[in-house]
Amino acid sequence: MKTRRFDFNFRPLQINIGFAVDGSVPNKQNYDADTNTYTPDYTLTPLIIQPQVSVMDKDEYLAAGSINHQLANVKWYEIVGGLSTLIESTNTNYEVIASGGQAGRIKVKKNAQPKLPITLEFHAEFSDPRTGQLHAIVRTFPVTCGNSTVYAPQLILDAADQTIYNPLTDPDTQTVHASLRLGANECATANRIFVWEIYRADSNTWTEVGTDTTLDYDVTVAADGASCTVNRSLMGTELYLRCRAKYDIGGNPSGVVLTDAAPCKIVSFIRRIPKFEYDVTGVPVNIPVGILAIAPEASIWDATGAIQNPERELLPLWYIATNKASGTLSYTQVAHGLKPTIPTTAMSLSYGAVIGLDVKDVGPLCAFEDTDGAVFEDADGNVILIK
Repeated sequence: MKTRRFDFNFRPLQINIGFAVDGSVPNKQNYDADTNTYTPDYTLTPLIIQPQVSVMDKDEYLAAGSINHQLANVKWYEIVGGLSTLIESTNTNYEVIASGGQAGRIKVKKNAQPKLPITLEFHAEFSDPRTGQLHAIVRTFPVTCGNSTVYAPQLILDAADQTIYNPLTDPDTQTVHASLRLGANECATANRIFVWEIYRADSNTWTEVGTDTTLDYDVTVAADGASCTVNRSLMGTELYLRCRAKYDIGGNPSGVVLTDAAPCKIVSFIRRIPKFEYDVTGVPVNIPVGILAIAPEASIWDATGAIQNPERELLPLWYIATNKASGTLSYTQVAHGLKPTIPTTAMSLSYGAVIGLDVKDVGPLCAFEDTDGAVFEDADGNVILIK
């Protein structure tokens, strides 16, 4: 008997793999560090992922369509930070269906971390009934989390980096308000504490406002700590104010230790009187014989006009000298103030006299100290201030 062998020559089976997110919960989250919340939160509403595995047989021996119900050894692995871990049935962060028409279906009950995605790796096997060939199916699915507050908290003060204080025209006090923001939103009050500090030139250090109860008479921190008021008329020639923030997302900012990395802002206040002009008014050209005194007036103005109440910061000093036909005049200070009374005893009957006016900045109020730096106080313990 003669025989001839006939073999089936099946063409390779085409296997298609895809994933579908079941339900309205997406596979991308956002994290808000200010409120410590995830949107969506998979611990409350799980993410459901359904692998869709199908075949296409070009020889038409197998019907085209889904083969999920024929998958074997269905497994999922969790990969975080490069570490791959098999998801066991005891892992409460996931639920996996291993057989049936929904084989491979997984519920994710765990939130991803910002900038640290979770990669889920799907594994399954399919045996080709035509040839018995075993196909290994491997495909990954990412679960990502965007951070809506990837930046550090930003401290903002509603004051210029340097404020020039003109004591002749500006208000004495200025209140500086602090704001700590994550993006466009203000941080929760329970999560932050503002610490206000002033620079101590004598020790070249920053210390918290109120540390020196005697000398911190020019700065006051509000009860809620969100603002600090500076009495610029009492600060001397300058004051440097620093604000630092303690921030804790868990609501315990008092437990935070301040470091150089803490949100920080420094502002300065500088006392400066702009250029002003002055002149003598109210004095006649010729003084009648027998007049014992004259009453000149100092007129003081700046670029905006006459200065109101100039004696608060400026001191007009009056001088008089006997006039001479030649030679140097010798002036003597005879009065001070805007409208003094000046005796005419220095006048010469032949040549008269010359009146001089000088206006000086008397300087800021400062604590009265002795030569050793000790501060004088009154009976109530208040610092004595002098100009």
